[in-house]
Amino acid sequence: MRMLGIAGLLLVLASGAQAQDGPPPPGGPEGPGGRPRGLFVSPMGEPFRGQADGKAPQDAWFDGADANHDGALTLDELRDDAMRWFKILDRRGDGEIDPADIERYETVLAPEARGGGFDMGGPTMGDDGQAKAAEIGSTRVMSGLARFNYLGSPEPVTAADASLNGGVSPIEFMGAAKRRFDLLDTNHDGKITKAELPELRTGPMKRRGGRGGGEGGGRRGGGGHRGGYMGGSMGGSTGG
Repeated sequence: MRMLGIAGLLLVLASGAQAQDGPPPPGGPEGPGGRPRGLFVSPMGEPFRGQADGKAPQDAWFDGADANHDGALTLDELRDDAMRWFKILDRRGDGEIDPADIERYETVLAPEARGGGFDMGGPTMGDDGQAKAAEIGSTRVMSGLARFNYLGSPEPVTAADASLNGGVSPIEFMGAAKRRFDLLDTNHDGKITKAELPELRTGPMKRRGGRGGGEGGGRRGGGGHRGGYMGGSMGGSTGG
């Protein structure tokens, strides 16, 4: 009887160790400040997670999009990278990221898109595109994917839906790529270098209740237009 008890205990311990060694949940384990460790979302919404070679996820995206490896992204390179990602999302190959594709994106590829909002103190972005000091005691809300991308969009894929018809066409996606390129090309020289990209906001955050959603966001999972850290900068016809 005693031997059976010991054998049962060893089985429990073994199964616990196996569970710890298994694959992490979507988004990876939580890192400092409640930020899923190693997650970056590209300007067009593609998630990049911890890299096996130790490269930062944002560098993995940039280096992959930089087709000629000259250390800078042109609009053509960003658009080519956007179209590559569009084809991955458009599973049926019918020329549209439709509601079924969006459902898969928000539940399988980037489930953080449906996460709740987070309070975050510190500087905010002014209307002139420059950082300004936060008022004492003030906070801002970053929901969905907003804290994982350079432009603070809660849902970068649906934000490209300029016609608000529930799907995203290649023309809409390329238009969004152009607007987002212009936002990231801060010195307006026609190329984006790593040095001019904004810092990712990784400070301490406090979870808020409810589902994500930016200002005016009516889409499920915090998509919606005019949402996020830079207001309408990622949304359809208002910005990209």
